[in-house]
Amino acid sequence: MNSVEPLVWTFETASEAETENLGRDLADCLTPGVALLLSGDLGCGKSVLARGVLWGLGVADDCITSPTFTLVNPYDSGRLPAAHFDLYRLSAPEELELVGVEEYVDGRGVVIVEWPERGEGEFFGAVIRVNLEDLPGNPQGRRLVFSAVEPLSRECLHVFGEHNAGKGLRGGSGVSA
Repeated sequence: MNSVEPLVWTFETASEAETENLGRDLADCLTPGVALLLSGDLGCGKSVLARGVLWGLGVADDCITSPTFTLVNPYDSGRLPAAHFDLYRLSAPEELELVGVEEYVDGRGVVIVEWPERGEGEFFGAVIRVNLEDLPGNPQGRRLVFSAVEPLSRECLHVFGEHNAGKGLRGGSGVSA
C-alpha cells in the first residue's frame, strides 16, 4: 500500500493575539475545498485560531460569533465562503444532517471545525488538522501542530509554513517524510 506521510509544521505562540495572527496568515493560503479540523482541550485556543482565520478571509469582526449553540455559522462576506462548526455540544454525529452539513462541504469554500472527533468522519477531502495545546508556564501560550496529507491541503500548508517559518514564532519547523 502506498501511503503518504503528512506534512507537519509546529509553531508556538505567546499570546492570544499571536494565535489570531497565525490564523490570519493561514487564511491567506487557503483555497476552496480545504477543511480545517481544530482539536485540543477546552479553552486551548480553537475559537481564537478560527476567529483569526475568518478575519484573514475578510469577515468583519462584528459578524463573527461562536457557533457553540447553533453548531454552524456560515459566512459569505469574505474572499471565500466559510462555514465554522463547533461540534462540542453535538449529541450524535447524525445531528450534522439536521444542519445540512453537505451544503458546507461541497468544495466551494473553507470549512473550519472545532471538536471534529465528534463528527465521526463527516469531513473529507483536503484536510489540514491543527492540534492546539497549552504551553507550560504561559497561560496564553499555545503549541499548534498543523498536518496535511492530501495534495491540496499539503500545498496550502507548505505555503503557510514557509511564510511563517521566518517570522520568529517559536518552534516553526516543517517535516515531510
